Amino acid sequence: MTIQRYLVYGAGAVGSVVGGLLHRAGCQVCLVARPAHAAAIAARGLRLETATEKLTLDVPAVAGLSEIEPAEGDAILLCVKATQTAAAVADLARYFPPPTPAFCLQNGVANEAVVAERFANVYPVLVLFNAVLPEPGRVALTIMDFLAVGRFPSGTDALTAQVAADFAAAGLPTREHPDAMAVKWGKLIGNLNNALLAVTDYYWQKAFADPDMLALMREVMDEGLRVLAAAGVSPADVTGRFDIRAQVEAFAAQRVEFANVPPEQRGYPSMWQDLRFRRPETEIAYLNGEIVRLGERHGVPTPINRALVAAIEESIRTGQGVGQFPLARLRERIARQTPARQPSDAP
Repeated sequence: MTIQRYLVYGAGAVGSVVGGLLHRAGCQVCLVARPAHAAAIAARGLRLETATEKLTLDVPAVAGLSEIEPAEGDAILLCVKATQTAAAVADLARYFPPPTPAFCLQNGVANEAVVAERFANVYPVLVLFNAVLPEPGRVALTIMDFLAVGRFPSGTDALTAQVAADFAAAGLPTREHPDAMAVKWGKLIGNLNNALLAVTDYYWQKAFADPDMLALMREVMDEGLRVLAAAGVSPADVTGRFDIRAQVEAFAAQRVEFANVPPEQRGYPSMWQDLRFRRPETEIAYLNGEIVRLGERHGVPTPINRALVAAIEESIRTGQGVGQFPLARLRERIARQTPARQPSDAP
């Protein structure tokens, strides 16, 4: 099979950037987006902003699968939140046959198994860039790194080669990886800080410029890595510079460069955007919650990730948006979650 058309299902910030750039590169693309976003694109085109360009792209966009005609050569780019994966797969399976390739451009490590229940050819895609959707019809690419793609549960094939080539031609540096799930576990460790930025109201560049924030970011990831070690999970880093803590240190060394970032270039995790726009759910259960569950199973305390889960849940419950937990208040919460040390039996 050769991919003839990319159907971007759940085209929010990430999906619209990928779909828009593929469209500009000459690929056949259709965005399946929320009604307001799809209507704005249909009326005025997709406005896509990068650090160097402001584009208006006439990429097709619809609000539902009933508005398109499935065809041979279709490939699904699944970009919904992990909380929506099961419902998305049920919807897609009504229109597309099981052999249709499905590429999961999603955070977390649970999506691929859910998709594989209905589709035979599933592909994890590691997404290492940041994008925001400030209003329907407009997206901004704020931080760009690269993507990686492989088969689920492992391996590569002709379609991973095509996707890597198509994405790269569109300006999205992409490589194939034979163990893309291990790479996704590696990204999950970094994604643990999404909740931290959301509850403290930091954007990535500001976080990398704040030593106190960097210290807590390292602690969050250290805790996650201890849990994965106890669970026998070996995360991989496609960049070749793992462990992730070293990457944070590298960012920390560039504090001056990251100072005074204009608002339109600030990188916010999707969880920050969820709280900012008072959405009723986040991916917390599939990120920090994954670490908490594994920690319980393998006897590893997870006070930091537990505190972050509780802080996100409280932020949603109160509906007061981002920044309810400044660092000092969050540290107090973590201290309450930390188990007391037992006195030593040694004399």
